[in-house]
Amino acid sequence: MQEALRNSEVRYRRLFETAQDGILILDANTGQINDANPFLLDMLGYAREEILGKQLWEIGFFRDRALSEAAFKELQKEGYIRYEDLPLKTKDGRRHDVEFVSNLYEVDHRKVIQCNIRDITDRKLLEAKWQQAQKMEVVGQLAGGVAHDFNNILTSTLLQLSLLLEDPNLSEKTKNSLRQLENEAKRAAGLTRQLLLFSRLHVIDLKPLKLNAVLANLLDMLQRLLSKDVSLGFQAGDDPLWIEADSGMIEQVVTNLCLNAQDAMAPKGGRLTIDARLVKLDAEVSRVNLEARPGSFVCLSVADTGSGMDADTLKHLFEPFFTTKEVGKGTGLGLATVYGITKQHGGWVEVASQRGTGSTFRVYLPALTKAPLVDSASPILKVKRGKETILLVDDETAIRDMVALGLQLYGYRVLEAASGEEAIQVWDDHAGEIDLLFTDMRMPGGLTGLELFARFKRTKAILKGIISSGYSDEIVKSQGLLDPGVIFLPKPYDVRTLAGTVRNCLDQA
Repeated sequence: MQEALRNSEVRYRRLFETAQDGILILDANTGQINDANPFLLDMLGYAREEILGKQLWEIGFFRDRALSEAAFKELQKEGYIRYEDLPLKTKDGRRHDVEFVSNLYEVDHRKVIQCNIRDITDRKLLEAKWQQAQKMEVVGQLAGGVAHDFNNILTSTLLQLSLLLEDPNLSEKTKNSLRQLENEAKRAAGLTRQLLLFSRLHVIDLKPLKLNAVLANLLDMLQRLLSKDVSLGFQAGDDPLWIEADSGMIEQVVTNLCLNAQDAMAPKGGRLTIDARLVKLDAEVSRVNLEARPGSFVCLSVADTGSGMDADTLKHLFEPFFTTKEVGKGTGLGLATVYGITKQHGGWVEVASQRGTGSTFRVYLPALTKAPLVDSASPILKVKRGKETILLVDDETAIRDMVALGLQLYGYRVLEAASGEEAIQVWDDHAGEIDLLFTDMRMPGGLTGLELFARFKRTKAILKGIISSGYSDEIVKSQGLLDPGVIFLPKPYDVRTLAGTVRNCLDQA
């Protein structure tokens, strides 16, 4: 029996010493600490001799002494207590969030309390990041929906303005007024474009891109854009940093980050540093940032010596329309656009900032493992007249009317339909005459523009198609997989863009 007792004690001691949770043994009558295992001592930063013999609330583990004493009395009475989330304070003042379970039992005719303490700090951090990611996803969907509706309105507006500007009988004064309205509509289109970039529902033109060259070419423009009290520095290695990206969008990311940094350093100014380098990340990165993943990435960082940000500001930083600026001083879309563009390029953004110490934004973009052989250029659209027959399908009457007028102005014959079902009827009546299908992506009845084109293409193999939308996640997902005879035209657009796209589509082989 004595041998069995000794073996039992050895096993218990071994478990006590090697446990990966904190264990604390208290005297049930006085609350004095009788023992603590190495994991707990290491987590809280205390030596064993510093805490043995002292009462629990004398050490400073718990932030609230009165609450600790009350909990001890409850434990003496009930024999069990559990906290799902309890803050503990380390010796140097840092906070740990823990699960705390205590049991009262008897050993050698005396009552003791065993407290099991599990550190959940990392788990809570991951949960908070996941909740933030979920919130950003919902906000992105909302932003995309709003942008889609506004783009329909702006498409009709821009088409009408550009049609009016084609009238040779208008006075120059009237034309100037119309041009001002057109510029304002294009500014509004720019805002909706930023919303679409945030929600990752904007089609991008991906090409191999040498980031060093893009940044070097951008420096002169940034120097003119930034105020004189901002000192701009640029650092990048000699090795080319190849990514697959939309050059205009990457320039917008850098510009938005630099303008944001300038605002953070106002009014005194400071130093702004742009840095780009190749990094290789391992699996450990995903523990810190749920969006991160292992692999080779180009890290583009923009650092400033400005006022920095507190934790609450960092939580909302990439939300559209969130801004710390005065009313009228910003749209709140700059960093939301950075977030959306980066996500759409398969990357993520990390921010390091504290009040009074400046901020560093790091944009991670997937690196190309091999330099491209050829850098292809986009075709130039030519605005020419035509006489082909076009089947126009859009459920928005205002847009359909304006597109029809615009196409007729350039000589085309237009057949109209307000839905997929109507389009099928028109096709059955005029299939041999139709050269191009111009259709909205989403329509009532569940038949999409891509499905409509595929259906008609089976009947007429040489049919050309243009798919248009205020946004389209289906188009984004299928980018690069579209039929060679199909072109995507994002809303909003004016008459010249409309006519140029139609002509380009009809003329391609």
